[in-house]
Amino acid sequence: MIGLIFGPPGSGKGTQASRLEREFDMAHLSTGEILRSEAAHGSPVGKEAARIMAAGDLVPDDLIDRIVESRLRRIEPGTSVLLDGFPRTIKQAQALDRMLAKLGRNVDFVVALDVPEPLLVDRLLHRAAVEGRADDTREAIMERMHEYHSRTAPVLDHYRRSGVPVAEVSGVGDVDEVLDRVRNALRGALHLPRYKPGAGGI
Repeated sequence: MIGLIFGPPGSGKGTQASRLEREFDMAHLSTGEILRSEAAHGSPVGKEAARIMAAGDLVPDDLIDRIVESRLRRIEPGTSVLLDGFPRTIKQAQALDRMLAKLGRNVDFVVALDVPEPLLVDRLLHRAAVEGRADDTREAIMERMHEYHSRTAPVLDHYRRSGVPVAEVSGVGDVDEVLDRVRNALRGALHLPRYKPGAGGI
């Protein structure tokens, strides 16, 4: 099974991805972690990515595509995968569809966390203050929100048009409450019975 998790900055996407990884026995592939791992691994694409990141530049789509494809090919066949942070654009989604088709696989579900923007901004400003992130200003945060809504949110429509189940879930509340919503939204999207505590798995 191949799943994608989406959410704007501050939505708790990384936290939920880690919970889903453990609960549903999925390999969690975070774009940021993949880039750092490939750079440390010293692969040709990793070295190229490391050079670009060291210069403070954004890693281009084609390089990210190659790195994700390289990682997917190293995963044991049949392993369930949860992609976090990829694809970020329609172009990346199309590239993912092509690389999965080569492996005889496809995206099975998408989870999208929805949180009101004022709450997201408050969360990120609080995190910036606690962690001393001086570059996380209100203006920078708003720019990231705009980037998500203009480039990443349309990816959900790409998968809807492709017939992939897209579960939109409120990301407001504590971690367990949100996980319960994600769990039951996924079961509904995949036409499975609702979750019962202790049942395990999706």
